[in-house]
Amino acid sequence: MNRRALTCLPLTLTGLLLLATSVVLAQSAPAPSPTPLPPNAPKPPYKRVVGPETLNPGDYPAHFPYPDEYDSAVAASEVHHVRYVDAHVRLVEVAYFPGVHGQMHGHPFPSVFAIDSPLPKSYNIQLDPQNEILMGRGIPPKGMDYPFCRTMNPQSPHAETNQDTWPHHFYRLEFFRIDGKYIEQHWKEWYPAPHNLVAASPLQKSAIAKTKLSDTWPYPISFDTIEAAPNQQKLLYEDAHIRLVEVTVRPGEAEPFEGDPYPSVIASDTLPGANVEDVALNPKLTVDSESVRHTPPPPGFDLPVCSTSAPLAPHSIRNKGTAAIHYYRIDFKRIDGDGIKTHWREWYPWMARLTDEYKQHPYLSNYY
Repeated sequence: MNRRALTCLPLTLTGLLLLATSVVLAQSAPAPSPTPLPPNAPKPPYKRVVGPETLNPGDYPAHFPYPDEYDSAVAASEVHHVRYVDAHVRLVEVAYFPGVHGQMHGHPFPSVFAIDSPLPKSYNIQLDPQNEILMGRGIPPKGMDYPFCRTMNPQSPHAETNQDTWPHHFYRLEFFRIDGKYIEQHWKEWYPAPHNLVAASPLQKSAIAKTKLSDTWPYPISFDTIEAAPNQQKLLYEDAHIRLVEVTVRPGEAEPFEGDPYPSVIASDTLPGANVEDVALNPKLTVDSESVRHTPPPPGFDLPVCSTSAPLAPHSIRNKGTAAIHYYRIDFKRIDGDGIKTHWREWYPWMARLTDEYKQHPYLSNYY
């Protein structure tokens, strides 16, 4: 695993609640220059799909004025793999394997990217070049190369070609619904308390055992967030690389002491409340504010926002407000980093199979 040494720090209230107005926003990375199209790239005009427009109708850039068939999970399923979906969000694993000419597709919903590997050489063709994407660009936690996150508005149809020897790989959490200020009125409907409460381990400050999970997170596994606080930290998806956790702390609730063993991307479609108490398991640990980095929403938008975080020491959150605290966290159990350049076939055998099959039987592009 290519990962710099990580410092275990208690989660600050600022870090947890994704303060989109933090001064750290000023540290967002500059936008890279667009990659010029090679001479052999397909030339416009591109074939246009005609059909119902029901997914997120309205005017660009806040909406998606394109047929439903352009949705990435339908139009470009060879590189967009849905890992989790519910009424609120969809987690898509994006994997442009080496050599692939991706199909023309779009993304009807605002989203957050979670990225833990470098960008290969590639190019994009745009169905409507005037409909530029709007993106909030962030940076990794202090002392780390990855992960970092992006925020994006609905994205008009495009097609990417990977010209390199390793995959363009990342995760995209799409928001079918932006909660925003409406969480104040609808949190009981959207995020009710579990019918069958899971008994949480009564972990107290004296419960720190000698057995530690790892050198980068020197606490027992019983403090892992999904083990210690199952009523607030819900595991939605997990594989060898990541896990998706939904975090909900309802008014009047207090979490048992819990922490996150892994670096993560935190994605939210609400802005923070004020009446929250955050208690560290070890109050003597000081917090480096740059262990959590904040990324702004797309320009001209209020939401979504995202943050990147180093592993977090055990702490407890009490919600003293009138609405639920709610967000999603993508934990990276492994940081791919530059290792993806040489280990991607080992880590992603399904992607290697797609690559080999594509070399033997390349498909016709849907934009000719």
